[in-house]
Amino acid sequence: MGKELFSQDALVSWEELLLETGRILEGDNAELEAKWMIEEVSGITQLCDYKEQAKPIQLKRLNRLIERRVAGEPLQYVLGRWQFRELDLFVDDRVLIPRPETEILVGYALEECKSKKSDLNRTRPLNVADLGCGSGAIGLSIAREVQEVSVWCTDASQGAIAVTRANLAGLGMAGQKVSISQGSWFEALPEEMLGKFDIVISNPPYISDSEELPLEVSEWEPSSSLRSGPLGTEDLSFLLNNSIEWLSAEGLLILELAPMQADVMVEEAKNLKYREVKLRHDLTGRNRVLMAKKPL
Repeated sequence: MGKELFSQDALVSWEELLLETGRILEGDNAELEAKWMIEEVSGITQLCDYKEQAKPIQLKRLNRLIERRVAGEPLQYVLGRWQFRELDLFVDDRVLIPRPETEILVGYALEECKSKKSDLNRTRPLNVADLGCGSGAIGLSIAREVQEVSVWCTDASQGAIAVTRANLAGLGMAGQKVSISQGSWFEALPEEMLGKFDIVISNPPYISDSEELPLEVSEWEPSSSLRSGPLGTEDLSFLLNNSIEWLSAEGLLILELAPMQADVMVEEAKNLKYREVKLRHDLTGRNRVLMAKKPL
């Protein structure tokens, strides 16, 4: 953007910076984004602290964040973190930005975990595989919110695995329940887990190669995590076909998908003899999650 926005020699309060940052950012969410940026740079938590003056090093960092956002970089990458359920996740352009639809996916998985844990015959922790884990949002949320569980997080991307490991480090004691490995889908899982997963869950790529996306998505988020192929259902089909041998007798496959793919994927699941195939809605009431129990 050329010269720096705020001089590092300026004597300026966070209150003044908040107003000016909002003006620079523009857009419907400019004021809120400005607030998040100021909080990230300053560490402010109390309203009265906005009267304090910013330090030169803080002004330098704020300038950099504003420049990145004005250039079109998604706010989540600019901040370097994003809230997902109970987690404060580190995110960058090696992984998809965690979205509300995926929080809903995790919510349905937690319901199933609760149901399976109520089984009086259960003598072991639940085994859960989060395939294509990205930032680790799904698997780490399950590890945090379910007590007796073992979670395997896998991804083909070395960068995504690095991000998941960084987020695992912030999980505390719950992190002991998590194993992370790099590899394409099931290739990253140990063979001794064949037939032992109570839940296989994934938010796979489900956008077709030809589908147009907003520039903020297409230019910044990893294409390999978004696009599945000419149809957009290639990875969904792969997971439906290959999860069967990894699921336990009453194991459940849970997939996030696009609403327009729902009916086709339900039909495919039924053709593969999955049981109790059903769709669940997102926050807008659209079909977003496919759930199917292992064939007999």
